[in-house]
Formats: sequence, structure tokens, C-alpha cells
Amino acid sequence: MGSEGVIVLPIRLVVFDADGTLTCHSSIWWRLHEHFGTEKLGKTYFGQFFAGEITYNQWAELDAGLWKGQPVEEVMRVVAETRTVPGAQETIARLKEQGIQVAILSGGLDILADDIGRRVGIEYVLTNRLLISDGILTGGVEVKVGWGEKIHEIREILNHFGVPLSETAYVGDGKNDMTIFSHVGLSIAFRPETEEVAEAAMVTIEGNDLRHILEYIV
Repeated sequence: MGSEGVIVLPIRLVVFDADGTLTCHSSIWWRLHEHFGTEKLGKTYFGQFFAGEITYNQWAELDAGLWKGQPVEEVMRVVAETRTVPGAQETIARLKEQGIQVAILSGGLDILADDIGRRVGIEYVLTNRLLISDGILTGGVEVKVGWGEKIHEIREILNHFGVPLSETAYVGDGKNDMTIFSHVGLSIAFRPETEEVAEAAMVTIEGNDLRHILEYIV
């Protein structure tokens, strides 16, 4: 835990990443590749995006296309196996008791992020939507949250709650969260993936218990 003594404006809204932040598990995208045995092409598309050969939307469509025809029940198996981090429900409940709004902004998929939101008590979730028809994955995805573009997409959440960036805290763990860290009133790297992510945030928490963020917000 670090960055004691950070002084910020009163926080009225806390926005959470989902995968790796509210959950004990990594990206739902990659976990579905593992579940469906599509890791090889998944790695290929990953490399193509970061090499600048394809756009994020193309990457998302290629990934989702690998699962076309799979029953949604198979995805729900992965969702059911997903564990939330210790203290997640208690943390959200405490924030709400203090009158602080909460939301999820995730580059993952709605089928997981919505479920996690229900479990921990977060109603507002902004994430990508996996397209389903008659219980079967269509191979399509509606991209609402791009990679490394959360600083733009968080505006939709701010407008919904009527809260400025200066009175917003953001809690995340990955490189795609770093674009937000320097803009919000309080940035917290919770279980950061890399040292780079930890150094980009105002506060770093290495432990697994989400309740540790409360001392910096409440």
C-alpha cells in the first residue's frame, strides 16, 4: 500500500475496472479463448492489434468471431467460475452508505461485467456487448469500450451522474486504465499488473482486499 497523505477533493463517484480489479481473474476475453480452445488465433490477433496492423474494433470482431455458434451456457460456465476479490460487496456497500455513486467501466464483456455488478451492488455498467441470438453466440460484438480509450468513455458515466473528473476516483489494475489515472481526482492501482501501472496511479494497493481503498475515499 502506498501514497499516504494524498490530498484530493471530496470523492462523489468511484468507477471500477472489472477484470482483475473487482474479480480475482484476468481478462474475460482471454478466459473464453482458454475455454473454447482458441488461444492460438487469440494470440495472433492480440499481436496484430499491438503491432498496429488492425484496429481495436477489428480485433474485437475477430476474437468474438472465433466463438460463433457456441451456446451462451458455455460462457456462463466461465462467468459462474469467476470470483470477486475479498471485500468487494462490503466496499461497495460502504461507499453507498456514504452517498458515493459507483459504476463499472470495463473493456471486458457485458455477460461477465453485468453479473459482477449484480453481485457486488453496482447498477451502472459500461462495457462491450457480446451479441447473442436464441442462446447462441452470433460471432459479433458491440464495442463500447476500446483499449486505452477509457478517458473518453468515462465521460458517459460522468454525465449520467453529473459528477466532474475532479470528484471522481478510478480503481483499476491494467495498462488500459492508465489513460484515466492522470485525469481523475483520485487514481488507485489495485493489484496492479505491472510496476508501470503502479507508478502511474496516485495510490497503489498490492493486497487483494478491496476494502483497503476505503481509507483513501471515505
